Amino acid sequence: MKQSKPNKALNVFLIISLAWVGAGSSISSVYAETNTSTVQENQLASNLSKLEIEGKELDQKFAADLFEYTATVGNEVENIKLLVDSSNTDASITINGKEIVKRTTGTYALQTGDNKFIISVNNGTGSSNTYTLTVTREKNANNFLKSIELSKGELSPKFSSDVNEYNVNVSNEIPAITFKPTAIEATSTIKVNSTITGKNGVDVSLPVGQSDIMITVTAENGKKKIYTIHVTRMKAVEDKAVEDTPAEVKAPAANQKNNPVSIQPSTRINTRPNSAQPTSQQQSSLNTEKVSKALLSSLSVSEGTWDSNFTSDEFTYHITVSSDADEITLKPIAKYSRSEISIEGGTSKTIKLENDKKTIISVVVTYDDVDRKTYVLVFDKES
Repeated sequence: MKQSKPNKALNVFLIISLAWVGAGSSISSVYAETNTSTVQENQLASNLSKLEIEGKELDQKFAADLFEYTATVGNEVENIKLLVDSSNTDASITINGKEIVKRTTGTYALQTGDNKFIISVNNGTGSSNTYTLTVTREKNANNFLKSIELSKGELSPKFSSDVNEYNVNVSNEIPAITFKPTAIEATSTIKVNSTITGKNGVDVSLPVGQSDIMITVTAENGKKKIYTIHVTRMKAVEDKAVEDTPAEVKAPAANQKNNPVSIQPSTRINTRPNSAQPTSQQQSSLNTEKVSKALLSSLSVSEGTWDSNFTSDEFTYHITVSSDADEITLKPIAKYSRSEISIEGGTSKTIKLENDKKTIISVVVTYDDVDRKTYVLVFDKES
């Protein structure tokens, strides 16, 4: 019987098949490693190689695989110079959506508070990384005034930003003064006796005698400074007394020459029954002086120690309250029933106290819409 020859082609196929089965897992592993390596390379190609603020250190040292950074600068720093770069020459970089030229320094303006810079790096193949830089610009601490303008009267001493107390004297004919203070920094806010100032200043009614006007300047960071102006409004000037002169003395000079009259000293004395009493003309002048009815008969507060007892004709008081007092309730009673009373321009009798040591509250009494007096209460918190 004739033997068949082996099929060489079949043998070769079997050998190759067995070899393929044995090496299958090894090939899959090589493929996975190659794919992972490619991803890592793409990520590295999307990293920054440099992130710097000129003249300022970041809160932590820059590393390509750290993606969030912060820095703090003083209020005087209005802008920063920022340098970012990538070692990948094909990468593109944007800051807050705007593409930049690599290896160049850009200047960026800062607002007060937090300023965020979103830095994106694209490797050119669709892969990208994002870094976040937050630069905090501190708030302004300047609470000084640049000037104080008065509609009437003059400051004594002459105004200086460093001087906190002044005196002003005005005549009785001046019922009010407009105070127009201006801060050195536009970010500051100013109050005159708890009223926020506008471009035209604040009108303050003046009682007869001395009253204290408080100008409080609050810096952007909340720090306060108080300028105090002691205003003295003079009392009404009485008309000069006119003597009742005997008819004989009022005679024309020609008659006196032709008919000399002997005037005895007792004549002048006897014409006024009581020299201590005002003459009829003086009494008339006193009667025409207007007496204010815009007065309080009493004023009390929910807590605090007064510097002096309340009286209707005294208009400024200092009251000491505990350091943890948050609000105060006032109880003003008008002397005349037709009067209207406002506290800080409103009807609420409960007022919030400032966090600092002084809070100034004005109580305005108005009678018949024309007669007006202002009582000023200065609350001092204990240390």
